[in-house]
Amino acid sequence: MDTVIDPGTTGNTIEQVSNQAADDAVTALYAEQAASLERYVRSLVRDADEAADVCQEAFVRLLLAGRVGQLPESPAAWLRRVAHNLVISGHRHRRIGERVLVRLADDEMSASLEDTAIRNEENRVLITALRSVSTVDRTAIVLAAQGYRGSEIADRLGRSQLASRALLCRARGRLYARLGAAI
Repeated sequence: MDTVIDPGTTGNTIEQVSNQAADDAVTALYAEQAASLERYVRSLVRDADEAADVCQEAFVRLLLAGRVGQLPESPAAWLRRVAHNLVISGHRHRRIGERVLVRLADDEMSASLEDTAIRNEENRVLITALRSVSTVDRTAIVLAAQGYRGSEIADRLGRSQLASRALLCRARGRLYARLGAAI
């Protein structure tokens, strides 16, 4: 028997009915797949709390997909893939965080006055050497030192990538020669 819902009499809109259907589908899938998914994720992360968090996030994403009418054809496989991707993404973020923490720890270590004086002298020598090279060389070297990609440096210099790469190589050689003479 088909039930017809009249939004005017029940107070439910079509969107609310479809959201409820998606919620019911995800709830049933949760009851069926949660334990299996959590075991799978725990085998990847070896931490029960993290596995529970990853599973919860995967089911939340499934619920959101269902509410916009995009439930996958194979939700169990979809959940495993999303959970797997979340584990990889979490690992990647932790690795980046660890690298940043190491850098912060290095920065927080106070340098001795001698180290500071030596660093300041090296900076003065580098600045003097940079001032002695041409403007194009200096621009290329500084952009590369700031992390710009080769294509961005080429655009900034108005040259092809190959030409800017050759220019940068030669500019570094000239700077190195000037630094060697200054030291």
